[in-house]
Amino acid sequence: MDTTTIEELRTIVAQSILSTEAFKAQMAASQEAADRRAVEAAEDSRNLKRRIDEIGKQLGGLGNKFGSFTEGLLLPSVETILRTQFGVTDFYMRLKTQNGEDVQELDGFGFVNGAKNIGFIIEVKSHLDKRGIEQALEQVRHFGAFHPQYQGMTLYGIIAAVDTVSAAQRNAVFNAGLYLVTVHDDVASMAALPQDFMPFSSIA
Repeated sequence: MDTTTIEELRTIVAQSILSTEAFKAQMAASQEAADRRAVEAAEDSRNLKRRIDEIGKQLGGLGNKFGSFTEGLLLPSVETILRTQFGVTDFYMRLKTQNGEDVQELDGFGFVNGAKNIGFIIEVKSHLDKRGIEQALEQVRHFGAFHPQYQGMTLYGIIAAVDTVSAAQRNAVFNAGLYLVTVHDDVASMAALPQDFMPFSSIA
């Protein structure tokens, strides 16, 4: 026979209610902590992205500085080669010209002042690839649009490679009709041309 009294039932119900309320409070606290951790994680993620972006910009700046540094070291040697082998009389480094909204930036440009009327556009490449070769050709093709004062000049392209050039890379440069300057033991020199070399040229 159940001897539970009304008072005892009331006590049990009251305790159950208290336990339920405590459980709800605990769940609410857990959810609040989870939300707080989610907010902190999102903030950490944003901070990490900002940091990565900052590092990317810093590395990009170092890359630009390195490019300028290598150009500054290599271009004087290229100038000497052009003056010795092609009789170049005028030479410019880092020539930047604007035509309307378009801009052309040349690493180097040298020309023979006189009856020959020929010019050489130099592109310095730290990593020589197919894209770099095509860029050099485009610089030659578009030169006249940016420099009408050289109208009628016959233009040639030269790639000055900073890194070691493989046989395949060398052949790709020559097949495109471009001259090649390479560096060996810190000495820059014009690469020997194959017998069937046909230089690519454009008239400004």
